[in-house]
Amino acid sequence: MPDMTVEEAVKQNCQAMLIGDLMRVMTDLTPEALTQVMSNAGGGMGAMPTLTSFDIQSHEEQGDDHVFKIKFGGGQEFTAIATWRDIGGQWKIAALAMEQ
Repeated sequence: MPDMTVEEAVKQNCQAMLIGDLMRVMTDLTPEALTQVMSNAGGGMGAMPTLTSFDIQSHEEQGDDHVFKIKFGGGQEFTAIATWRDIGGQWKIAALAMEQ
């Protein structure tokens, strides 16, 4: 069992996004979610936009999964749909989709 709540893990991940700590963000991704990120970014993965805020808009439980809808604001606005799961006692992002 993780040593923090899923909500705490999500907030820490979002804070890492705001400060540009990509290593922290990547640590939270499962290999499958990382593959989704890379395929969604395609070859045009440029500089990360400057983000100044996040808002957790919803949290739904679907079996063992926790699905969060998070709106990020700043240089570019987008919404992330992140599926978090307890994997080996740590909260990890098991699936990730983006909305503009």
